[in-house]
Amino acid sequence: MTLEQLYQEIAGNYADIKDRLRKEERIEKFVFLFLKDTSYQTMVQALETGNMEEAFRAVHTLKGICMNLSFDELYHFSSEMTECLRAGDGTGAAKILPELEKCYEKHVQMICKYKNN
Repeated sequence: MTLEQLYQEIAGNYADIKDRLRKEERIEKFVFLFLKDTSYQTMVQALETGNMEEAFRAVHTLKGICMNLSFDELYHFSSEMTECLRAGDGTGAAKILPELEKCYEKHVQMICKYKNN
């Protein structure tokens, strides 16, 4: 699997990230760093404990990371979650969480697959 194929699998925008970071080695470095980021886990834990403020901060961070990496689909879900939490809409956030989780897990799986390729 190539880096471009990885981006296709995760519905990312390879042309955008390539234009921004220029070199595949640089893109790869930041894509691999995504695996170490704990924003998603922090968001989930905060939601489980009802800490909407912490959940908002965490998902807002995740949204920014996704925007910078051109992870368009995950950006979409994290952006929706951010807006629900910004508005204090826990019910809306709970509705988005399964799709966000599914998309996040797909990203992690595909990045790991690419890394072990």
